[in-house]
Amino acid sequence: MDLNDLNFLPEWDDSRYKIGPDNAGEQWRRGPAKAIAKAMYNQWRDVFGMVVAFAENLADDGEETHPASTKALIYENAMIVAPKIIGAISMNLYVLKMANAANIRCNCKQMMEQIGFAVLMGWADENHKRVIEEGLDKFRELFKQWVTTFEKDNFEDEWGLFL
Repeated sequence: MDLNDLNFLPEWDDSRYKIGPDNAGEQWRRGPAKAIAKAMYNQWRDVFGMVVAFAENLADDGEETHPASTKALIYENAMIVAPKIIGAISMNLYVLKMANAANIRCNCKQMMEQIGFAVLMGWADENHKRVIEEGLDKFRELFKQWVTTFEKDNFEDEWGLFL
């Protein structure tokens, strides 16, 4: 497999990822959120490429083996993050933005747990895991900035989670 083919996430396209309904009067407030989301998405693309390279080195014999199951779980978690970023920037409701952010955090943590498990079992290299962790640390710093741009609204969370 060509290493350039490992990262199949599309590049950020400003025309595709709009922040809620167009309202020229509010654009100045949403501009920083979109800039941070773009930087975060691009950092995720970098992490994603590293994760794909990691996962592709795990054994996959077409059977229900432990390395193959771990590989599937890594992919499952990695594939969710980009759509959640895009989904969160495309909506205005605080509760929905926070739900997407919580999903991103959860999937990143679960992905790293699976990567750690693969290393623990001897199926993968510790150094590759560290490179992914470094990329994820950069992603996490952008993520923290991004969630501070979420503006609380008066919409009530019917589940009482994001108050």
